[in-house]
Amino acid sequence: EDFTKLQSFTASASWGSSASNISFPSSLPARRERIAFELRTFLRVLFPAVLSGAIAAAFLPVVVSRISEFVVSTTAAGKLPMLNDVVTSFLSLVSLLYSILVGQVFGFLYSQQEALYLALFDEVTEAKSLLEQVALVSQGRTMYSTCLNSIARYVREDLLGGTMTMAPPTPSRSTTQRSNHEKKQSPSVTPSLLLSARPADDPLEAILYLTSVGIPGHVYDTVRSLRQARARRLGALQRKVPAIHLIMLWILGGIMMVSFPMLVGVGDAIAGGGGGGGAATMTVVAGDMLRKGRRMWSLQGILFGVATFALVMTKCVLGELWRTKGGAYNVDSVLKVMVRGLEVELEQRMVDAKQMLKRSKEG
Repeated sequence: EDFTKLQSFTASASWGSSASNISFPSSLPARRERIAFELRTFLRVLFPAVLSGAIAAAFLPVVVSRISEFVVSTTAAGKLPMLNDVVTSFLSLVSLLYSILVGQVFGFLYSQQEALYLALFDEVTEAKSLLEQVALVSQGRTMYSTCLNSIARYVREDLLGGTMTMAPPTPSRSTTQRSNHEKKQSPSVTPSLLLSARPADDPLEAILYLTSVGIPGHVYDTVRSLRQARARRLGALQRKVPAIHLIMLWILGGIMMVSFPMLVGVGDAIAGGGGGGGAATMTVVAGDMLRKGRRMWSLQGILFGVATFALVMTKCVLGELWRTKGGAYNVDSVLKVMVRGLEVELEQRMVDAKQMLKRSKEG
């Protein structure tokens, strides 16, 4: 019996040394997918930012002229400097509040992504350790194939399916079956639903049932460490910033951008020498401001467009960080690279397990 165990261990070690020489699949598909993620994120961030900046730059002269006419017709000349101070203080206050809130949200979301990366590295490492221990304990037995299928199910449905946008196909399927399965992929499960699953539906429970007979061994400790890493990954993946918080940031940013045309309009009313004149005076002053200030308004329009572009781009970046899946700021493409070696090893061991089971039946 000891000689059989030693022979099994030697075969596993020799397989491990040969597994290190396995030619992994080309990284070109992963690189293309990462570029596709980055391109989609770039378009989701840049397109609304450019569109908002162009609209803001185009409509600023019209908005400023209307504000100037309103200020000239309703405000006495002596109160215009005081009104300008009020608008300036209001814009400074809103800008300060917006910058503080956006900075806090950005730091929180970025730290959440960092925690997710660290948890994934721990979990993939523990999954590889579990695969090695299962191979040492059950290789050559009938339960070997069942344990490998349980690990493959965990990687496919929990590690990949619970983290990425779409659950990937089963590693043991053929190329044609994979292409047909990719068309029928369903959205991945949310972290809270994964954690609320029954123990009977946990693929790790089957491994414990098959390997931990009597006193729990090293497999039990590895499964426990794997579940702890899984809990950290699900906790980091769960959204903690509600959508209403981002909506309120959009409202606050909109208030800040609306204050800019008001400040420019009051300044133009002061520069035009506006006072509480009649309708004819108001029309003459507004027309004079439109003729003399067209070049200045074009420069202000460019500045206002750039400011709007920056604000919308910042908010879109926050939205991408808030997204848990399907973006350049997420772990989808990185996780596929991390588990590629694990999937290759699982597939190879499943083939070996089927061959061993076939030889044992024939013998």
